[in-house]
Amino acid sequence: GLTTKHIERRIQVLSGGEQAKVRLCKLMNRDANILVLDEPTNHLDADAKDSLKQALLDYQGTVLMVCHEPDFYEGLATRVVDCTEWTTRII
Repeated sequence: GLTTKHIERRIQVLSGGEQAKVRLCKLMNRDANILVLDEPTNHLDADAKDSLKQALLDYQGTVLMVCHEPDFYEGLATRVVDCTEWTTRII
């Protein structure tokens, strides 16, 4: 997770996972009614993915997300569009 030692570091020196956590924290603290997330689980460990999923479940707005991890979006998504082999199917 992120700790107080991360506060004084420039974001460029943080690991990919740490950078993703900082960016997600910034997004979740904005007054927005829609989030557009492209592969939000990239660089996240299992605990961070669980925290993100819970935060998105608690989020009152709309989430448009591209994600290749059914274990992450199942139970979270109300509608899934599967785009494979040049076809599209709404699940």
